[in-house]
Amino acid sequence: MSFLGSNTLRSQSWESLNTGSDYILFDISIPPGQVDVIYAAGLQYTYDAEGIIIKSIDGGDTWQQMVGGNGTVGFETICFTSTDVGYVAGWDGYFAKTTNGGATWSPMSVGFDNWFFMDIEFYNADHGVALSNLNSGSSAIYITSNAGASWELCSPLNFGVQDLCYANEYTLYAVGSNEGIARSMNGGYGWTQIYSGSNDRFFMGVDFVEQFGVIGGEDGKIFHTLDGGENWSTYATGYHNFQGVHVFNADSAYIGGTDEDVYKTIDEGENWTVEDNGIGSSHIYKVKFAYDGTGFLCGSQGMIKRKEASGVLLVDFEADKTLICNWEQVDFFDLSIGAIDSWEWYFEGGNPSNSTEQNPQVYFTSPGIYDVSLIVTSNGQQYELIKENYITSDFALLIKNRIRI
Repeated sequence: MSFLGSNTLRSQSWESLNTGSDYILFDISIPPGQVDVIYAAGLQYTYDAEGIIIKSIDGGDTWQQMVGGNGTVGFETICFTSTDVGYVAGWDGYFAKTTNGGATWSPMSVGFDNWFFMDIEFYNADHGVALSNLNSGSSAIYITSNAGASWELCSPLNFGVQDLCYANEYTLYAVGSNEGIARSMNGGYGWTQIYSGSNDRFFMGVDFVEQFGVIGGEDGKIFHTLDGGENWSTYATGYHNFQGVHVFNADSAYIGGTDEDVYKTIDEGENWTVEDNGIGSSHIYKVKFAYDGTGFLCGSQGMIKRKEASGVLLVDFEADKTLICNWEQVDFFDLSIGAIDSWEWYFEGGNPSNSTEQNPQVYFTSPGIYDVSLIVTSNGQQYELIKENYITSDFALLIKNRIRI
């Protein structure tokens, strides 16, 4: 495949938003497919203190406190799989789910001996993982495949885990103490440690998109890999503690940490430049982006910043099937990220041969191996992705299927 205009992460200022709170906001969640509804959660101090959940329904312009007050448990992590369905967890083993946009929360039983939960990540509405620090001092990772109805304890890791993420449906990564890195290749059920660094240092943030991954740590250390963790390269700023990490695609990522500083790369992690030099003394805990490329980060002192979408951050698409019989329907799905105005599809051997729909349906009538290309337009500029030899239409496959019938 080839990319045109793929290095499109553009400098644009991060705007400080008024959240109405001075609590530490450890996590922020933007439900998929939209950018209006946003949730954030945290606690008053860094250790087992009163918690808070805030919500915006206008893209971050205004915020409403949903949960908080005396006796409220402290929250470390929040994750929504839709604008209504979400999960929150924190101290004293507290874990809860909402199905009405945070108006009410129902406590859930997730494992036992949990001191405090640190992270919740969902790949889709059904499949998710939760990270806990146990009273015994070790870490536990729980997995659900039924939207939180039940949770199963995964195989243990021999280091203290600080953060985890999905790379795809089956591959996950976890990082933590002794600069440990672990990988799961079976959806989170089993883990293998693939790296160990300095015994007195922590990795604190991780994010992956398929084979490209970025890890943030102490002393300004940034680890990155291009091959799913088989090999790692290091970049260091010298003094930051990097905790918030977000990876866009195979060459672009953001990372944030102390002093509100935000760094970005557009060359596969080889070089990192400062995009936002924070004026305060807050610490960034999470960096996340909505589907359209609007960025949000959260941190201490009630800090939330927003970066408006600018241009196209990623051009991508997929088909529901790539090996087909003649005349079989193929559904194409646009996965591009950014402020996109229009789509132009071109299907070699396809019927139709082109389309301006965002998610078109196409038939391939003759045997062959065909290219598919997508051009997206944003603010008058065009960006193209070509996937060569992407669709295989096989007459023999049609004959075999008829014989089976």
